Amino acid sequence: MPLATKNLIPAVLLTSALSGIISGVHAKTYRWVDSDGTVHYSDRVPAEHIDQARSILDSRGLETEHTEAAKTAEELAKEAELQRLKEHEQRLIEEQRERDRVLLRTFRYEDDIILTRDGKLNSIDTSIQIVRSNIRRLKQNLEALQRQAADSERRGQTISKNHLKEIERTRNQLKDNYAEIIHKEQAKELIREKHNTDLKRFRELKNLNPDTDEQENAAKTYTLLETVVVCGSAEQCDQLWEKAERYVRQHATTRMQLLAASIIMTAAPAKDDDISITVSRIEEKDVADVRLFMDLQCKESPRGKDFCKTEAVDGIRTGFRNFLIDDTAAGKVNPETGPARSTPTPRPTSPAEKP
Repeated sequence: MPLATKNLIPAVLLTSALSGIISGVHAKTYRWVDSDGTVHYSDRVPAEHIDQARSILDSRGLETEHTEAAKTAEELAKEAELQRLKEHEQRLIEEQRERDRVLLRTFRYEDDIILTRDGKLNSIDTSIQIVRSNIRRLKQNLEALQRQAADSERRGQTISKNHLKEIERTRNQLKDNYAEIIHKEQAKELIREKHNTDLKRFRELKNLNPDTDEQENAAKTYTLLETVVVCGSAEQCDQLWEKAERYVRQHATTRMQLLAASIIMTAAPAKDDDISITVSRIEEKDVADVRLFMDLQCKESPRGKDFCKTEAVDGIRTGFRNFLIDDTAAGKVNPETGPARSTPTPRPTSPAEKP
């Protein structure tokens, strides 16, 4: 028998058998492949193969309908997660579109955003100045109370409990006022972040190039948060407190007025080139971390204010945190070399001393 004829026999038999199934009763013919890879043809799908992918064939053996295999539990879980992510993504897109609409309705020009931001910052700065005035008053009160207590001791008199309570109350008020300054500075940071984000998005929506004008750069000013150090533990706080005392003694030009467990304070500035430093150990009920806050003040006079803006005085402010967190500068004892010595910052020159 010729080879070509021999090869045609299985195909002819399969086609004939399939045609017989299909044309016999005009029933549906299903085709599926089981898990072992075997192809099946039948007018019904057995229950054990119902989850397999299958096709329905017409009388000519052509596919008229296809059913995918049933999904596994893992595939169904992945599909559900993908759908959840798509829905979440769509919500984010809609929320961003709404923010964009509000942004464009609120501001017509980028200068409007800058002016709004600066107005809010200036308002908080004004309230900080009021707090500072309270701090100066409290320091004066505390100095008077301590002076009265010292006079009583020199005269051999007992300091009354009420007097001691008043001293403690004034100290606590000082700490509360410093904590309020920190909160206000944190609020300023949030305002800067929000409005700078708004400004960037506004420029994207309007296809504007970033401006580095004076108004924008004005917002990048010194923040008192640069003089806040957060303690990791009570033991670390005690170590940092000792370093803070050394820093105050090294840089303040006025005498030490108060050295307590929660406040280190030098006397108020008397001269235009005086530097008064206060460090407070702030513990609040709603805040887990303990914070050390250093505040530097100059005399409230035109020359004193100019002196406080000098680069050297700025160096004392910004150097506080580095001094406390830098092991070498802070004087950590090295087992091989002994205590490290910090390099003193040169004493600033006041405007009156400048040539």
